Amino acid sequence: MDIQNLKQYILENNKIPMILESIECHHIQHKDGYFICANPDGDNKSAIQVYENESLITIDHTRDINHEKNNSDLFTLVEFFKKISFFDSLKFICDCIGIDYYHDFDEDLPESLKLTKLILQMEQGDNSNNDEKPLKPISEKILSYYHSYVNDMFKYDGISYKTQKLFEIGYDDDSNRITIPIRDELGTLVGVKGRLFKKELDEDELKYLYIESTCRSKILYGLNITYKFIKEKQSVFIFEAEKGVLQTFSYGYCNSIATGGKRISNHQIEMLTRLCVDIVFAFDQDVDKDEIEELANRFVNGVNVYAIIDKNHLLDSKESPSDNRSKWETLIKQNVYKIK
Repeated sequence: MDIQNLKQYILENNKIPMILESIECHHIQHKDGYFICANPDGDNKSAIQVYENESLITIDHTRDINHEKNNSDLFTLVEFFKKISFFDSLKFICDCIGIDYYHDFDEDLPESLKLTKLILQMEQGDNSNNDEKPLKPISEKILSYYHSYVNDMFKYDGISYKTQKLFEIGYDDDSNRITIPIRDELGTLVGVKGRLFKKELDEDELKYLYIESTCRSKILYGLNITYKFIKEKQSVFIFEAEKGVLQTFSYGYCNSIATGGKRISNHQIEMLTRLCVDIVFAFDQDVDKDEIEELANRFVNGVNVYAIIDKNHLLDSKESPSDNRSKWETLIKQNVYKIK
């Protein structure tokens, strides 16, 4: 779900009162540019203010709905009173106002406006080629076309059989690839990535490719499984590749996600921010400190951003921080630095 487009839809279709009613807020009144109402369990008729601006800024004067972190909005209010995750609050609101979680807001836009939107994204530094594409579910039946095999290639690379089974790793005969199902934050199947099942690759061979394509820039791989661990630890390790999530999960470090590359879209930044935890980048050796600082500056103030920086030169030139358990544990103990 595109968060900003959903906010715009709520505003343009006057859905704020409906959403407030759905969480049992009462005495809802419209003022000049905002709504006021009482908490579901309160009698102060002006305890909550929801502003009719593009951010849907929401203030609850009698509840700490966001634990004093960042600005709060209408989604935060739903998350607080329904006692659900931010992503479940999006799903709840979509159901409430009668649109699908995977609704394509750009479907009816003329091509000229789509182009204008793409130019604006690029000017804002959001250069992902796939970001304009909607995220769409694909049939679970697709997984039945692959063998549900664990494999020794991943095991020798630090990914246990148990982790392979949990993340539904399989094998595709037709392409000779290990299959990695890609699920979104709700656990919906949205793509399948394939790793060529051979150690030494020819020059013209791709190690990884999408067998079933997806919108990479709208996915935090593993979040459907690792969310509870992220909230428990109040921190999240961010890897470029899915392999990092699988490896560290096998080591017992379960609070991680992968962005699918070192480019991070604005949508992914928003999703990470909404986790309300410390951000720890665990990117590969070829990503330098300047690039990490540039990424950190895209987060709003109040979000703590850290990075694993291999100042002791533990890693080889093409080695990921998660490739070796011993090195990983040394890095997270001695080489985590605050960036913002």
